[in-house]
Amino acid sequence: MAQSTSTSQIFGHWEAVTAVPTTTMSLDAAQLSAHWRRNSLSSDYWAAYAALHIPETVPAGWLRRDDVSYVLSYLLNELFENCAKFSAGPELAVHFQAWLLDERMVFQLTNHIKPQGERPFITLIEELLNGDPDELYFQKLEANAEQDLGGSGLGYLTLIKDYGIQFGFRFQRASGESTAVTVQAHVNLREPS
Repeated sequence: MAQSTSTSQIFGHWEAVTAVPTTTMSLDAAQLSAHWRRNSLSSDYWAAYAALHIPETVPAGWLRRDDVSYVLSYLLNELFENCAKFSAGPELAVHFQAWLLDERMVFQLTNHIKPQGERPFITLIEELLNGDPDELYFQKLEANAEQDLGGSGLGYLTLIKDYGIQFGFRFQRASGESTAVTVQAHVNLREPS
């Protein structure tokens, strides 16, 4: 179910994080797209950086540092690559923020798309957030194999299904030619029960 204000629509697990971000970074979507390796370099760097927040030994029921690093690398690579693939319009800045909190981490990326790209993305998001992740995953795998679909949501589904990542999405119209899309990913540092 979407939450709406006069200027934005929010879907999924969204939080207005009040803490000061642990880190912020701005990138250029055109550079991420032209130099594809920058996506994995950025994600691996930030995953390793954030994983150092985890002590070397953790109590039972908590994720180990290596596991957190692996999950974050996969998550951030998916988010950076999506910004590289789908950014469009006059505004190509990508903004990255991270909050490393006691029991969780929150990552947020904002990029811009053309307004006509909103509806298809919202339709996909609603399907991902409201459907059964296991069933949707196999449907999307089959559809991708048959039709070579781009933007199928398989990465998001894998992160939801296998790693318990909670996503929030915010769409804000920036101008007649640009919509800011912010994806928020919530990573629980406790093992799923």
